[in-house]
Amino acid sequence: MFYKITSLQHPLVKHLVKLRENRDYREHSQTLLVSGIKLICELAPRFSFRALLLEQGFEPEFRFSADNLYKVPFQIIKKVSGLESPEPAVAEIEMPKTHDLSAANYLLILDGISDPGNLGTLLRTACGLGWDGAFLTPRSADPFNEKALRAAKGATFNIPWKVGPFEELIDLLKKNKMKLFAADARGKDLVPHHFTPPLALALGNESQGVTLQLKESAELIGVPMEERMESLNVASAGAIMMYNLRRQ
Repeated sequence: MFYKITSLQHPLVKHLVKLRENRDYREHSQTLLVSGIKLICELAPRFSFRALLLEQGFEPEFRFSADNLYKVPFQIIKKVSGLESPEPAVAEIEMPKTHDLSAANYLLILDGISDPGNLGTLLRTACGLGWDGAFLTPRSADPFNEKALRAAKGATFNIPWKVGPFEELIDLLKKNKMKLFAADARGKDLVPHHFTPPLALALGNESQGVTLQLKESAELIGVPMEERMESLNVASAGAIMMYNLRRQ
């Protein structure tokens, strides 16, 4: 059964916009907003949507379960999604639970990655290259930020990850006897070396790099650069490093 909403001031519309814009509200609600047909289609077999909004005239070609189903005009999809040219579907789902990373052989550490687009891209790259876990330190951006979700292209729901304090991370590395590598502009060239799991790669804040607490117990590695360029974007450098560490 479809419900119809036509007003941009409807309480559900305001709720969904707030989910997209406000991290504290998401955490209190323990739900989040996802948009786009491909992502919603991928999530449908694993999640029952709290609410699914479909643009009038759009008929989904995938199976789904939703507590509440709505037909809405384009302007509501646009307002809820925050996009100028949105796809004709948005959904509210329960926030995924974080994972136990004790079995990870290739662990990505995102240490204060503050840009949501970089964080989402790194999760997507890690998932695509076969890394089996990601640990986010508290200084990192919210993985459920709208920009992070769009950049991750579904990886947020497919790679095991968690947010935790440094003490928990250090304990995890010790218990798993993981060799820790940290990205650093002055680190040694990673290409000639052989890397054996279990291992972890720490990528640091875009302007400050990896925190000293991690750097002191890590082997520093870097990507050789031409003199006219000082460094790479953290998402680009991270992709090169993850590929080289994982392929061996």
